[in-house]
Amino acid sequence: MRVNRPRQPDFVVCTVQFICGLPAAGAGCEYKMRLVVWHCFFFLFTFVSSSWSLTSDGLALLALSKNLILPSSISSSWKASDTTPCKWYGVSCDKKNNVISLDLSSSGVSGSLGPQIGIMKNLQEVRLSNNSISGSIPGELGNCSMINQLDLSSNNFSGEIPASLGNINQLSSLYLYNNFLTGKIPEVLFKNQFLEEAYLHFNNLSGSIPSSVGEMTNLRYLWLHNNKLSGVLPDSIGNCTNLEELYLLDNQLSGSLPKTLSYIKGLKYFDATANRFIGEITFSFEDCKLEVFILSFNQIRGKIPSWIENCSSLSKLGLVNNSISGQIPASLGLLRNLSHLLLSQNSLSGPIPPEIGNCRLLEWLELDANQLEGTVPKELTNLSNLKKLFLFENRLTGEFPEDIWSIKSLESVLIYENGFTGKLPPVLAELKFLQNITLFNNFFTGVIPPDLGLNSSLLQIDFTNNSFVGGIPPNICSGKRLRILDLGSNLLNGSIPSSVADCPVSSLKFLSQLWLQENKFSGGIPDSLSQLDMLIELQLGGNILGGSIPSSLGRLIKLGIALNISSNSLVGDIPNLLSNLVELQSLDLSLNDLTGGLCISCHANDSVCKESNVLKPCGETKRVHSRYKIALIVIGSLFIGAVVVLILSCILLKFRHPKAKSKEVLMELFTRQH
Repeated sequence: MRVNRPRQPDFVVCTVQFICGLPAAGAGCEYKMRLVVWHCFFFLFTFVSSSWSLTSDGLALLALSKNLILPSSISSSWKASDTTPCKWYGVSCDKKNNVISLDLSSSGVSGSLGPQIGIMKNLQEVRLSNNSISGSIPGELGNCSMINQLDLSSNNFSGEIPASLGNINQLSSLYLYNNFLTGKIPEVLFKNQFLEEAYLHFNNLSGSIPSSVGEMTNLRYLWLHNNKLSGVLPDSIGNCTNLEELYLLDNQLSGSLPKTLSYIKGLKYFDATANRFIGEITFSFEDCKLEVFILSFNQIRGKIPSWIENCSSLSKLGLVNNSISGQIPASLGLLRNLSHLLLSQNSLSGPIPPEIGNCRLLEWLELDANQLEGTVPKELTNLSNLKKLFLFENRLTGEFPEDIWSIKSLESVLIYENGFTGKLPPVLAELKFLQNITLFNNFFTGVIPPDLGLNSSLLQIDFTNNSFVGGIPPNICSGKRLRILDLGSNLLNGSIPSSVADCPVSSLKFLSQLWLQENKFSGGIPDSLSQLDMLIELQLGGNILGGSIPSSLGRLIKLGIALNISSNSLVGDIPNLLSNLVELQSLDLSLNDLTGGLCISCHANDSVCKESNVLKPCGETKRVHSRYKIALIVIGSLFIGAVVVLILSCILLKFRHPKAKSKEVLMELFTRQH
């Protein structure tokens, strides 16, 4: 028998009744209403709780902040109560609230970078440069495959570069320079075809440059300088045909430079200074775009390559300290943009090409320490921007072009160790930027320009071993910055300091080296020299100086190299105050008419005490006298004892028994017979 159960209210009917406030149509309807309320409550709770919780990227950043030490100005904005980190300092997000950029560069951040950074898979830029972050680079960064710019430069990162960084396929800019990274460059890192910039310089990276470097076909900038890289530069570097800048300086790279460099048509900057490269330059750039080409301090030999003349944009050419031979090509005069021509310390011969005068933008001309001959071409006077002129240690002769001294931009003129003649014109005193003028071991004549010392930029004047006449210019110390004044071995005369009476010697408070030896200076040694409290070397020997040695010289307590006042006409006692010069390495007071002695502590200057006949270790004089007294007493006692023994022996021989004497005679005869 079928039982008819009561029909349950329809769900829709119950809902309408509930919304309209009508009485429930039975118990079933009430149950269904409770179910609706429960589902609504659950949905609302889920929605609210999800809207209140921080995103996974935000949680990752908070986890990072446990290892990174953030300034309060940054950490105060990183709040766990936020729903997204998109408004936090240094954080940028996309439309879906995914973190795509973390930029804390130059923000005073320290601590270490934790592995949690690998959670943020949507990161495109990480910029943490110029902070004090230490520790290793987390390998988890390799999980962030969408990063296109990674900048960890100028921090304190150490350890090796994680090979996992090679997994960042989108990486175009890599900045790891100025850290303490060690180990080899991972081979896989240089297999990234999208990489355009790789700055790994100023670290302690070792090993060779990976041959995979040739796979970075889009590479434009490769800076590997100031590391400890060794081995050869791979031939595959020629595949980097888009390369514009290649910096390899200050490593330990060796071998020949690959000929494949010729394939890099757009190379603008190439600097391989201070490596161990050998051989000739076999590559060439016929359609040359080079702006900087420097191979200084290697073992490159051969001639300056002829293709250099094609580099019309070249501003710096540096081949210093190699074994480059032959002559300086006259075609270098075609390089109208050249600002630095650095060919020092090679085996270049022949003359200086007058065509160099066509390089009107030239600022540094360094041709020193070669075997150049002939005269200096007058065309060099066209170099109106010249700052540094280094021609020293060559075989150049003839009169030095006077008009060169009219180039107002000159800062350093080093032309010593040649055979130059000529005079210094008064216009030399008008060079407001001149800091160093070094002419020693030449044949310059005439007087020193009287207003030379008015130049407030002058730091060094060295005219030693020339034939200058006259006195020291009266204004030689007016500049008040002079560190070295060397006028020795000339024909200068006058007194010291009457020739500088217009400016007290004390204004030369920075002067550390004063050479006036081997001239014809007369008069006395000025007491005012004692005011040169920075002086470490004083050479006054070989003049006609008279009078006594000023005791005030003992105040020059920084004299450490030499004090030479030999071969003069000095008289009187040697001042005891000179014993204060405890750092002195060389003292020469010889060939004068001095009396007395001097004691000095020898703990810091043994050589002085050993070599000087004037200086003795303090206390040694008394010890010597004591030893003399002891020696005299001992010798005297021995002498008296010997005399007494001799007298007693004579008496004994005189009264010896005759039989004994006869026995001795018989024994002597027997001995001779047998």
